[in-house]
Amino acid sequence: MPIWLKFVVIVIIVLSASSFVWYLLGATAFFQRGMDIVGTTYLLIAGIPVLLSAILFTLLLIKGWFPTSGVHYIGMCVGLVISILLSAILIYSVNSHGWTKEEIQSDSLQTTVDGKYEYRIELINLFQRNSNARIYLRDVGSDEEKYIPVNIQTRKIIVLGVKDVNHWIILEPTDKPFVYFMSTTKELGIPEEKFEIDIATRTSRKLE
Repeated sequence: MPIWLKFVVIVIIVLSASSFVWYLLGATAFFQRGMDIVGTTYLLIAGIPVLLSAILFTLLLIKGWFPTSGVHYIGMCVGLVISILLSAILIYSVNSHGWTKEEIQSDSLQTTVDGKYEYRIELINLFQRNSNARIYLRDVGSDEEKYIPVNIQTRKIIVLGVKDVNHWIILEPTDKPFVYFMSTTKELGIPEEKFEIDIATRTSRKLE
């Protein structure tokens, strides 16, 4: 096999293998979630062929095969072009949200009954093993924004209904300064959970 063709084949093998690995990582958010129907379809249509082409070209290199006719050259060129196109499809289809970027779903902004804070709950990387939640707060008087982690059992959320207006939590003041009582609502799709929120220390404590 000519040196230039061998170099091209090696580059395509690396590209194909890399795009396949990148797709697996992206489609599963670094193995934090299962692959959905769309992801499985891309895997069958593009992923498996790319992997097979990389294996085939690797075997050709190992055996030292080289094209001996114009038909062989055309066939190899077509195979290389197809591998490039399928690799590009895999790379382009990868969703980086929930993996390299956080995917956040939040309910509608509400105001506490004492009028001191605007708030909402933010669900991060929902339906993944690394999912978590936090409360977003904005001090109405000073415009200061805060985020407080809350240990909601997000992994128990199977389906989340999203409407034009959503209220997944209720935040209520207590008789203690900067301490609020938070409870989840039925809209969140899990049994009610209750928390004590300390805004001053930006901490939360689950209540039994």
